[in-house]
Amino acid sequence: MNAVDGGDNTTVQHVVDRLLPVASRVRLKDGVSLDHESDIYFPLDGVVTLTLSRDDSRFQIGFARRGDAIGLQTLFVPDFPLVVATVLRGGTFVRVAPDVLHRLMTEEPVFRDRLSTYAMHAMGRYLSEAAGALALSLEQRVARWITLCRRALDDDILPVTHEGIAEALGVRRSGVTVALHVLEGQRLIRSRRGRIDVLDREGLRSFATSGRRKPAKNPAGHDVGPRSRAGCRC
Repeated sequence: MNAVDGGDNTTVQHVVDRLLPVASRVRLKDGVSLDHESDIYFPLDGVVTLTLSRDDSRFQIGFARRGDAIGLQTLFVPDFPLVVATVLRGGTFVRVAPDVLHRLMTEEPVFRDRLSTYAMHAMGRYLSEAAGALALSLEQRVARWITLCRRALDDDILPVTHEGIAEALGVRRSGVTVALHVLEGQRLIRSRRGRIDVLDREGLRSFATSGRRKPAKNPAGHDVGPRSRAGCRC
């Protein structure tokens, strides 16, 4: 499962350990697009944004970091929808050719089982995330993207632009700008040139799910919402 989504990354780590003698290590910079139709990538300290692309539609499906694999779906389901992978934070990656993986899967059943288990879970998660996006408003999709991005980078300061988010979500930049204004109005984020500061992690997660910010708690532990404030005027 994807490390960003809280899944168990030991499966991929075992795979990486086995691949190190026959794979290469590469340094990739921010903004590089991975050609995972030619090679499979395993991030060591880099972070990659993943977008599912089909026909004219694009859906953000998550992020990949240490403990994840990029491009495995092409080994098991060649006609799986295209997954566009772009480096969000540069770092070191293990790169291996598909024919090497095919050979190891043929020679080592345990290796094959580990790889196929991860790939099946990943493909299911990709499709589930894409389907789930259809039920969300653009503001919610942007909030979810920021939430997942923050978890992937493990930082409240995100080096992202309106254009970058729009590209990942397959929407217009102007729509992302409006969505960010909404999130700023809810005091969930602060949008600056070339970066976004996350101000309220829990509120952002709540907004991504329900479309509204989770009410804050007063010192007594009660919700501070419209009804509470109205009650104070009585």
